[in-house]
Amino acid sequence: MGKVRVKYVTSVLREHHDHILRALAVLDKALSSPSPDPDDVYTLVQFAQRFVDACHHGVEEYVLFQGANRAGFPLTGGPIQVMVCEHGVGRYLARVMEELYHAWKSGDKEALRDLADYARIYIDHLSQHIDKENNVLFPMIESTAHEASSSKTVEQIERENDHERWIAELDRVAKKYGL
Repeated sequence: MGKVRVKYVTSVLREHHDHILRALAVLDKALSSPSPDPDDVYTLVQFAQRFVDACHHGVEEYVLFQGANRAGFPLTGGPIQVMVCEHGVGRYLARVMEELYHAWKSGDKEALRDLADYARIYIDHLSQHIDKENNVLFPMIESTAHEASSSKTVEQIERENDHERWIAELDRVAKKYGL
């Protein structure tokens, strides 16, 4: 069990949030175009699953939340439980977006409209979620725990989930949309 500095972890997570908010803006712009590029949409849906959920939520759940809990911050009945539940909602929305993407690629014209609707829900959900973490949860944890025990490191989770690759993919697609 290693020790992690809480403020270091929250600063990395805030950087992740900046990337995620950028990806949400690109997803909105891509799906708002009259003829969305299927490859761009798929990359952004995969970003939601691979970067947002596996990498970013992995750091939150396995490093920050677990460490904060070990330092005395309650896991249940408080903001961590709410955030973990919201992660589940995000996972569900990302899975539905992927299913709708495949239906759209298979020729279902209605699936694109539904995909855009689910993407808007996902964008709203994650935007609000990030605001709560940045402005409520992270400051609460930072004020109560300065170091925490964790079985994994931020770098280990980022490496396991191809953090750098997904940031490069986001940069590539965002550039096409001027974001």
